[in-house]
Amino acid sequence: MQSILVSAPDTVRDIRQVLEKRFPSTIFAVRLEDPAWDSGELRGVDVVWSTGPSREEVEDVLDTFQGVRWDPRSGALDSRSHFMVAADGELVEVYYNIDYIFCNGPSTSVMEI
Repeated sequence: MQSILVSAPDTVRDIRQVLEKRFPSTIFAVRLEDPAWDSGELRGVDVVWSTGPSREEVEDVLDTFQGVRWDPRSGALDSRSHFMVAADGELVEVYYNIDYIFCNGPSTSVMEI
């Protein structure tokens, strides 16, 4: 099985595309946060919108892009991957280089980011 690492900028692009397709009448502001560490390897993404879907709906759509899972009972962070089927039918394991996605909407102003 092949594994793919999707860079943070490419993940942001994919997030924008998925949001535009899933919620075509909503305008989203999607911003890659500054790196949390000097290495810049893992980052967060802010997603803000003023009208349209609920926060839970957007979080459900974007869950696939988060590369870390947090267990609230233990406080542990674990890396996570996602699986997809490639055009040739091969199963591919995908890792997104995004630590978390913070969804803030629907809010009164998209200028908050």
